Amino acid sequence: MELICLTIPFWLQRLSCLTVSECDMLRVIESTAPNLTTLDFFGEPVQLVLRESSKTVNTPMVADKFLDIKHLNIHLGEDYDDAVTPTYDYLSLALFLDACPVLESFTLIVDQSDMQHDSVFGNPSLFLRQILQHKHERLKKVQIIGFCSAKSMVELTCDILKNATSLESLTLDCVFGAGTGAISDSVRCGPSKSDKCWIRSRTMILEAHKALGAIKTYILERVPPAVKLNVGGPCSRCQAMDVML
Repeated sequence: MELICLTIPFWLQRLSCLTVSECDMLRVIESTAPNLTTLDFFGEPVQLVLRESSKTVNTPMVADKFLDIKHLNIHLGEDYDDAVTPTYDYLSLALFLDACPVLESFTLIVDQSDMQHDSVFGNPSLFLRQILQHKHERLKKVQIIGFCSAKSMVELTCDILKNATSLESLTLDCVFGAGTGAISDSVRCGPSKSDKCWIRSRTMILEAHKALGAIKTYILERVPPAVKLNVGGPCSRCQAMDVML
């Protein structure tokens, strides 16, 4: 769809949930709908401009503020042939969180079928970036499904841990397709009699292990005692497939 600017008018007072999908040309999302509390975004990373700063960032972005959004769900590269580009800057999503001052829950689902990203282990001398002067004061629940070792994803997670002062739970699942917050073997791989796993290749299994290493090295020590951390890695069937391959 060749939609460039999406404007949600104030008179849509019954609108509480908005889903934006397959809008590859989208540059701006504006909303004055008074009861819009949930936003789901599906699509590829695109170049969008923040009106207040004229700064171009590599992420879907609101033009100003979504003052009533409480639940934000972003799905990047949800189709196998539409995977996230290796150069995608996940840290820029922190600006999206900052645009939702009353946000309570954030879910990021990423198709990590392409493993050519800039790994946090690639250059130990590089410092982790931070986005200063912003807080996610009401954010309580964060889930990242498809967590990987990309440096910018580690940076995003560290940013959330530092600035989400009310955070209660953080779920990092290193397997794309496991389902939102579902990290048990039975849910991850379907019925117990099924031998089908979500992971598509040995490369993804290896990346899942690297992601677990990134959590242990960079994330674990930053988790406050009051925050419940849930971590999901390759399931038992995936481990067996890794050995067979």
